[in-house]
Amino acid sequence: MIHITAEQLKDMLLKDGLIGAKGFSGFQLLGLSTNGNSKSLVGYMFQEWLEVWMENKKIYHDSPENSQESPDFFLSEIKSKNLLEIKTFDYSASPNFDVANYEAYCTSLLSQPYRIDADYLIFGYSLENAEFSVKEVWLKKVWEITGPMQDFPIRIQRKKDMIYNIRPMTWYSMGCRYNPFNTKEDFINALQNSLLAYNKTSSDLALNWKNKFETAYSDWEKGVIE
Repeated sequence: MIHITAEQLKDMLLKDGLIGAKGFSGFQLLGLSTNGNSKSLVGYMFQEWLEVWMENKKIYHDSPENSQESPDFFLSEIKSKNLLEIKTFDYSASPNFDVANYEAYCTSLLSQPYRIDADYLIFGYSLENAEFSVKEVWLKKVWEITGPMQDFPIRIQRKKDMIYNIRPMTWYSMGCRYNPFNTKEDFINALQNSLLAYNKTSSDLALNWKNKFETAYSDWEKGVIE
């Protein structure tokens, strides 16, 4: 097994000719087949394909025991380093994937502060008549794909005053009204301000979140927490 970084992983995919390569998406059972034109399944299918590709390349990777937990892959035996999240979206539209569950992410950063440094490997794809093709690939940090919205410090999915997920910006477009955050610190401040602005956040979490996170992150850097 070889150990590589997310940047090296991206470079290997590009060298293999991923962009523009075409594949078939479908399902077969009892002699009957159907075209796989459901975009809601693309992320799951592509992640499974990527795992097979890494196995074929003998690239070290691991996944959480619970598939619902983050990250999608560990690229190191040290579970607090080289975290890799995989995201996909229809390239003909704006990115609409969930970056992370809002409350779970804010809370987890207090015990797993290293999650903030995870790499996001993002694939823009096309899917037509069950033909799948990758159009573009990005490797980003969370603050490079998130940003503010008109009435909230960070772009989120909200239903009936309940916040569900952090949502991405169209980070590759120059014509958007709001741009991604410039730095990690901007992203941290936005999370802090969002917790203060969200009336369903407990006052203790809202008032002390940034200080607690910075303490946890410092402890992690010093090796006090793993």
